[in-house]
Amino acid sequence: MIDRIIDTSVLSPFARARKLDVLERLTAGSRRLITRSVQNEIDNGAKNYPELKGVRPLVWLELVRVDSLPELTALAMYTRLLVDDEFRNVGESSVLAYAEVHRSVALMDDAVAVQVGRQRDVKVQRTLSLIACSIRSGLLREDEAVALVSDLITAGARYPQNIVEEFSNWRRWLPESEK
Repeated sequence: MIDRIIDTSVLSPFARARKLDVLERLTAGSRRLITRSVQNEIDNGAKNYPELKGVRPLVWLELVRVDSLPELTALAMYTRLLVDDEFRNVGESSVLAYAEVHRSVALMDDAVAVQVGRQRDVKVQRTLSLIACSIRSGLLREDEAVALVSDLITAGARYPQNIVEEFSNWRRWLPESEK
């Protein structure tokens, strides 16, 4: 069973779109994990987006610690690369540190974090890739996928311009690294 460590950039749009049940279905067969930093980001975001409160009670989402020496070493490196003066990207750093040490899949959408993770040979999957793979595996029909992408955008997800109109073409040229 593959572990997927999920970042706020994925959880938040699914929660805000009230589609956490869909995320659960699309990631079934994996242990679904979040770090304390991601949980804190979700909890802090719930002040402005009450829908995020729905993340905490999810029984299928397991909270993991990033506190072993290898994890802390990786976390320090990712923090240097990603975290700014306003402490943004702490969640991404913790997700990548865990994924690197445990050879898990980091499920995230932050472009810089994705690039940094891939440079360090971390297996990273973006939401659009997850959705495209779900079409191929029969978990979603294409019309369901397009509606889901549209709902996620409405909820604040940042995807390429015109992705809803071009999703059927987009998933065909999905890079091998994203399949």
